[in-house]
Amino acid sequence: MSKNLVELIRRHHEQDAPTALEVLKEAIDAHGTITDDDRREASRRSGLPEATVYGVSTFYDDLLQPRGERHVRVCTGTACFAATGDAHVDALRDGFGVALGERREDGVVSLAETVCLGFCHSAPAVRDGDVIDAGPGVVTRVLEDRARAADEPAPASLLEEPVLTLPGDWSGLRATLASGTTPEQLLEAVKEADVRGRGGAGFPAGQKWGFARSAQGERKFIVANGDEGDPGSYIDKGLMERSPALLLEGMALAGYAVGADHGFVLCRSEYPLSKPALEQAAAQARAEGLLGADVLGSGFSFDVSIVEGAGSYVVGEETALLACLQGLRGTVSARPPFPAQSGVHGMPTVVNNVETLCNIPFIAREGAEAYRALSPGATPGSKLVCFNDRFVHPGTYEVPFGMTVRELCEDVAGGLIEGRAIKALQIGGPLGGILPASQLDTVFDFAQLAVVGCMVGHGGIVAFDDTTNMRDVARHLLHFGASESCGKCFPCRIGMRRGYEAFAADAPVDRANLEALLETLELGSLCAHGGGMPAPIRSLIAHFPDELGLA
Repeated sequence: MSKNLVELIRRHHEQDAPTALEVLKEAIDAHGTITDDDRREASRRSGLPEATVYGVSTFYDDLLQPRGERHVRVCTGTACFAATGDAHVDALRDGFGVALGERREDGVVSLAETVCLGFCHSAPAVRDGDVIDAGPGVVTRVLEDRARAADEPAPASLLEEPVLTLPGDWSGLRATLASGTTPEQLLEAVKEADVRGRGGAGFPAGQKWGFARSAQGERKFIVANGDEGDPGSYIDKGLMERSPALLLEGMALAGYAVGADHGFVLCRSEYPLSKPALEQAAAQARAEGLLGADVLGSGFSFDVSIVEGAGSYVVGEETALLACLQGLRGTVSARPPFPAQSGVHGMPTVVNNVETLCNIPFIAREGAEAYRALSPGATPGSKLVCFNDRFVHPGTYEVPFGMTVRELCEDVAGGLIEGRAIKALQIGGPLGGILPASQLDTVFDFAQLAVVGCMVGHGGIVAFDDTTNMRDVARHLLHFGASESCGKCFPCRIGMRRGYEAFAADAPVDRANLEALLETLELGSLCAHGGGMPAPIRSLIAHFPDELGLA
């Protein structure tokens, strides 16, 4: 019903009217909570029924957690868990005298849980207002009200000709328009380059573009999925904040190939610097004639809107993302229809991950053959990978596909700090399998990682050292899964909670019941959140059964 409401109302409501989510975000910024008056105002301004607005107001973390004069958000992502075992969370809770998700009675301070702040390279991380502090001493600094902005390492590339670690210069779009390359030719080049989606599923971008180009619709849209919520990954954050022009250029090229005249970037509210960086880059591009009407006098028109989310992991799923983009609850919808046929306002829409789109300018400038040559004998192109703070050299690196995981961890990231041994890795986010140390010689590529129950995913690599208890890891992952379920399907909504409760209890976990639960999640969940969470748990069962306490 929500989708029908949007298609009916937003098409005919005032074009510049804010969404309900935007109005509600303004309200909580103004006075720290959402009231019934705020909901009525959001209904009036957005044109949506009050019942729909109520649903939005009770879904997103940013709207649910009351704010004090000083609002502190502590990261509970996997990298921060690997760094402290959540000791930083306990210290802040005790130090402020307030529980997670609550505001102190005097209204001075509130403490909230957030996942993830994108400072996995310097964990643990805490956001105090809009300042993100991280690393050693962060708890003390925050409790003493002297938080400072944490440093972020510059990305590096192992390639002779970097694709993703240089700032965008719009040369791909300029070359495309100047050479007379047709939209059809650009689309074929992307297909020939075999660009695999970098957001998790690895679906071919050219194929998705082709579906949207051939779909019928009054308008078509390009959506950049900047809601990179995988704990342990901060790749898209770096691209949006350090190379926003590269993303915008990739979106414009996608629009040219597909026949779209407008794009949207949905970025995370957990990354407070992303939206301003993108808006500044877009304004500069418009001033230079690279965005807007009649780009560079070519007759092609394309512009972008930058939208910020409100705290929800599942909004990274494309149908939930489109709901959030339109100001609704970020819940998953059944497919088909797929967004390429019916997306924003019911129109054909391409939804691509940020890193995926950032590959396109290179292809437009250098061609498909040059792109495929970046990783000979493996998945074409390059991949950004990032390492958590347990490594000697954490940060983001552009690498060719085809290296082994051991080479990435030891040669690129320098092994673990304090001479600790790698016990296991989680690659690609919380839905990725757990790779034990005995399988570090696995090749980092889509097919080879899948063989061992893992995935490329976003490219985040989180190390657990030899002091980690793997039952604690299982409990942590299932807590995340239960907390971030959108609640639309009961296998995920209930099943995740039951799995977490089993590992949180001080008792053995019944293996037969656990296996049945995992099968239910895989077969019955509406999206990859519920369907994917069994992967890391199955890895833990296979490689660390004794530590899990199975009976």
